[in-house]
Amino acid sequence: MIEECRKCAERAHVARLKGGLAGADALYITDPAALNAILIRQQAWFPESTEFAGYEETYVLLYSESDAVQRLFGIIHCGDGVASVQGLEHKKQRKYMDALFTANRVSKLTPMFYQVAHQLEDKLKAAVSDTPGKVVDMLDCLTRAALEIIGTAGIGHTFNSFDDKSEAFDEFHGAITSVLPLASRLFLVLPFLESWRKMKPVWLRRTLAYVGTLPWPSARKFRAAVDAMHPVYVNLYKARQRVLEEGGSAALADTAAGGKDLITSMIQANWDADEAHKMSEDTVLANMGSIVHGGQETTSSSLARFLTIIAEDQDLQVRLREELRDAKAKKAPGEDLNYTELEKLPLLDAVVREMMRIYSPVTFVWRQTTKDVVVPLTYPIRSIINGEETKELLINQGTAVYLGMSAANRSTAIWGADAAQFKPERWLNRTQGESKLPGAYSGMMTFLSGAKVCPGKTFALLEMKLVLAVLLLSFSFEPIPTPIDWRMGITLEPRVRGREKEGVQVPVRVTAL
Repeated sequence: MIEECRKCAERAHVARLKGGLAGADALYITDPAALNAILIRQQAWFPESTEFAGYEETYVLLYSESDAVQRLFGIIHCGDGVASVQGLEHKKQRKYMDALFTANRVSKLTPMFYQVAHQLEDKLKAAVSDTPGKVVDMLDCLTRAALEIIGTAGIGHTFNSFDDKSEAFDEFHGAITSVLPLASRLFLVLPFLESWRKMKPVWLRRTLAYVGTLPWPSARKFRAAVDAMHPVYVNLYKARQRVLEEGGSAALADTAAGGKDLITSMIQANWDADEAHKMSEDTVLANMGSIVHGGQETTSSSLARFLTIIAEDQDLQVRLREELRDAKAKKAPGEDLNYTELEKLPLLDAVVREMMRIYSPVTFVWRQTTKDVVVPLTYPIRSIINGEETKELLINQGTAVYLGMSAANRSTAIWGADAAQFKPERWLNRTQGESKLPGAYSGMMTFLSGAKVCPGKTFALLEMKLVLAVLLLSFSFEPIPTPIDWRMGITLEPRVRGREKEGVQVPVRVTAL
């Protein structure tokens, strides 16, 4: 149903989803003025849907504020972080998050990104050096890189992701990628889980959790996933706290990543804050979970998708490589391009923008309407009652609203007749003033806008550009003969056609240069 609405909304900009006999109707919206009203001007009346609040913010480092999944993310991250609070508490925590992801701060993480990217490079070279055109599952490689980058630069921790025998990687990655699918099977018991999470004493809570999940495989696996992730965050947090207690802020320079990773910066800021603005230990731990959860999956799938594109488009691959080589030629031998130099590469920038536009990692988000609201429309619709055109839409209280991010990014009315084509050249001469959408990044909806804009977009964009630069300078890529289908849901899942039972994968032919 959502896929059908997405295709419809690429032409029209408001569609009604029929609820059938038992359910209420919903709306699927991609109209620019309506999106601006829902996300910015009238956002107070459109909180996240209770069924999925928090999902989009955790998956692209966006953060939530509504009922059922507020509880869910509180349970997953064992505390009330920015993904599970609202109002003034949300604003307070969001200030900490926004301070972590400024361009200036993210630019200083570039050496950590390169450290991981070169590990990926070495791993690939070892795998393909004796077999030109060897088929490699690049999704697996990029997933390992993404988790190691968010581990190193995000929380100052290594998962030894490129060690095939790394139990730390296997356990944590297995947990973080399974916890949300498992949680989708537990919605009916979320109120109980929320009460259980706050139960005292702790020994009783743990005993009930163990006994209560024994007969239910999904609950048992969910508990195991949470139990695998949480101790990592606790140990890191307590280690940083000990350093601060024993040596003060200056001593953080001797910790992993030199104290420059995001969560160490958050812990230090929280340590220095006055009592009224401090976050509790559970809150900091929950936000550690949000940062890691948000940074580990969407960039890897986006990068894997892009490699399939340049594998098919050899001309684009060559032009990108030439741009990167020309930039590297101005550097000392062995010296990497810095943050500013990567940002100034026009074709690489255009390619990443187009990739984010046409292949948005999150395809739609949900909102609930809490009062009758009239929103404006850029594109008029015709009334089914009197046949007249109108540029306003009444959304009744209680209506579920789907915001079609991917469909808005592909609207022919907004982007032109070639909107569905991957065409990086459209960005080489485009200005921000041409945009009709309220998106915070290049006038597209990929990173949303308003209070829920993705704070981590600069981090994600740097990661994509830097990893692409390292890979394109060292390898060439060619497609496999079998198509890869990207199945749409909240995020996109790649499976090789005819080999769906093998699970998600992106096999590409790789040759070392």
